[in-house]
Amino acid sequence: MSGDSNRNEESGSSSQTVQNSGSFKVQLCPECGSSRLMRDYECAEIVCMDCGFVVAAKIADRGPEWRAFDDEQRTKRTRVGAPLTYTIHDKGLSTTIDWHDRDVYGKSLSPGQKAQVYRLRKWQRRIRVSDATERNLAFALSEITKISNNLTLPKNILETASVIYRKAVKERLIRGRSIQGVTSAAIYLACRQ
Repeated sequence: MSGDSNRNEESGSSSQTVQNSGSFKVQLCPECGSSRLMRDYECAEIVCMDCGFVVAAKIADRGPEWRAFDDEQRTKRTRVGAPLTYTIHDKGLSTTIDWHDRDVYGKSLSPGQKAQVYRLRKWQRRIRVSDATERNLAFALSEITKISNNLTLPKNILETASVIYRKAVKERLIRGRSIQGVTSAAIYLACRQ
């Protein structure tokens, strides 16, 4: 395979820019002044096509780490992180501080560090559910999870019931009704769909 297939020519007008890893934009070759720049993904460099001068080296590839061969595969794949879920009140985007009092290397923490981690955990719990609406949503979603686990329902029904409950909260249909009643109704509706 030739090296040309891994290269992308950045030629054209001088208004076209190439971003460097140093967060500044290179428009022209500093050696010869040419605007014909080429990005070499294999060597992580930006090279001038006229004089061969390496304009930028060790550039970061900001593209995805996976390949997609059609639009369906492209839409299914995400960049990084755990998938979003509607079964958790913050959609699974929160940080969790582990309850083990150990550092990254597995060593136990000093008493001062243990106290600091304890305080961080306490504030994390307090901040995670900030107001009454979020607290009720967290309780209701845990009820939905509990009921669906007892009934051994599949995950898609759990997700659908969570979305139905969130819509009911958004439409303000929850006020004056018990959380257990509305969560049961949401699971029933999810099963009927």
